[in-house]
Amino acid sequence: MACVWFRPAAAPNAGGISLVCAIVVAQVVIAGAVVCLMALLAVEQAAAALLGAAVCVLPTALFAGAAGSRRGARRLVAYGVARSAATIALAALCVAELSPAPLGFLSALGAVHLAYVVVPLMGAEARRGRRRAAENRA
Repeated sequence: MACVWFRPAAAPNAGGISLVCAIVVAQVVIAGAVVCLMALLAVEQAAAALLGAAVCVLPTALFAGAAGSRRGARRLVAYGVARSAATIALAALCVAELSPAPLGFLSALGAVHLAYVVVPLMGAEARRGRRRAAENRA
């Protein structure tokens, strides 16, 4: 299962990175920032932040690979439900078995989940900007 990093030229809104893969990239960037910030507090907080980020990024990356290779609304919904269930299961397992520092773990988990909201909004704003620019040229 490979992630479709770039849309084919025949696709609508051609060009650029696919939304699912953009979310994964944003999550990795956000995770790195949170881990660095938590490292300023303590090593335990940074380790917990890394664990919290992994709990969210790993299922999303697997979902991105599956979503890129298959089409259809039912499959995408099923992959989304499976991704959410895997995230919940991994978080529960990590909290129960590893007892991470709560501040680092929950900060990373929350911050990384913001990518689900921020990335689509940024994409919509970029499309509006391109549309306005095209209208001004015409």
